[in-house]
Amino acid sequence: KQRLSEEERRCHQIFRLTASDKDVSYEWYKNRIENRVEGTCHWFLNHSNFRHWLEQASGPLLVSADPGCGKSVLAKYLVDHALPQAAPDACICYFFFKDQNQNTVRQTLCALLHQLFSHNPLLIRYAMGKYEKDGPGLVNTTPSLWAILENSLRDPEAGSMIFVLDALDECLDHEFRYLARRLKELHRELSQQSRGRMRSLLTCCPYEGIVGEFRDLCDEFPYIRIPGEDESHAISSEVNLVIAHRVEELARKQQLPQNLKDMLRNRLLEVNHRTYLWVYLVFDHLRESVFKKTEKAVMAIIATLPESVNQAYEKILNNIILAASRPLALMEMNVAVNVLIDDDGSIHKLEDLDLEDEDDFASCLRSWCGLFVSVYHGKLYFLHQTAREFLLADPSQSLNPRSPLGSGMQWHKSITARDAHAVLARVCVAYL
Repeated sequence: KQRLSEEERRCHQIFRLTASDKDVSYEWYKNRIENRVEGTCHWFLNHSNFRHWLEQASGPLLVSADPGCGKSVLAKYLVDHALPQAAPDACICYFFFKDQNQNTVRQTLCALLHQLFSHNPLLIRYAMGKYEKDGPGLVNTTPSLWAILENSLRDPEAGSMIFVLDALDECLDHEFRYLARRLKELHRELSQQSRGRMRSLLTCCPYEGIVGEFRDLCDEFPYIRIPGEDESHAISSEVNLVIAHRVEELARKQQLPQNLKDMLRNRLLEVNHRTYLWVYLVFDHLRESVFKKTEKAVMAIIATLPESVNQAYEKILNNIILAASRPLALMEMNVAVNVLIDDDGSIHKLEDLDLEDEDDFASCLRSWCGLFVSVYHGKLYFLHQTAREFLLADPSQSLNPRSPLGSGMQWHKSITARDAHAVLARVCVAYL
């Protein structure tokens, strides 16, 4: 590979965006996703449209599946294992969208360019002119980033490239429309050129607003779609493999005898609408539970297991602030909670707040919210995009929505965006 000059090296490095002093980069968002269990993902790997896409020099492939059905686990496996084996000469670049924190076209392009230049340093020349003009500010100029990417892809020496973009439904709405339009234009242009060798693999939930954006490509790319929502039986069978794997893990750690292990596995396999996310939540519940290794005790713990993702969220939710436009830092949430509990207005300056140590406050959050909220590198995140959707009421609902009486769901669709923003506004005003 060509050695970069010092100026080229600095230019290359600016595209690897990180959060403050923490190494929260595009690699981190991929690596935090669980690895696949052996025997899973075959519903996709054996699909004829995937095999056809692999044989093409260029073209898109859109994979949709219901929430919690393992799309991100699949995408990680493709990036790390399946695609390097199937296309060893290709440069494989990826970006995993994450609601609230990694959800813009600018971040996507920076990640793709950093990986592209790492694989083929010769292409850095397409960035140098704009870098000399804008310096580090180049990463904030989306049109310039697109121009660099397009010029790199048009280079005859660029070689074969595969872009994997996971969770398009977690991209900001207006950003997604821009991204979809530019991707379609790029695919159309490159497919008409003999030297164009770019393939993209996109994953999303089966929302019409996303899937519909790519429908006009069907005539040019007839194998563009793999609707995982139509593969529910195959996915459910693979979830059974995950359940068996997780039961074995739990049995080893808890030293469960064979009869109790079989009882637990059989009960979990009886649940309808099993998803990967549900399995994750259930086994966290089991891992946190203390129970005797007797048939009666295991039956009792089985009786408390949630039978859906929503029920799982009900079991672990006690308190949350929903309206922040970006993930809150632990210290910010610490201040917000203490401002909210100042009912008598006795606190007049920041020093008067009874703030806990960050580690102690993180422990308190865990006890209040359970798995619903995760702490990574000092920032608060929802466990999964469905957690946010679980809480947020539909805009058409009343200002004080509640689940129907008798539903057993206190928090499901219980918070409107307006109410959540009102709480956050009250905190901000009180703080000021």
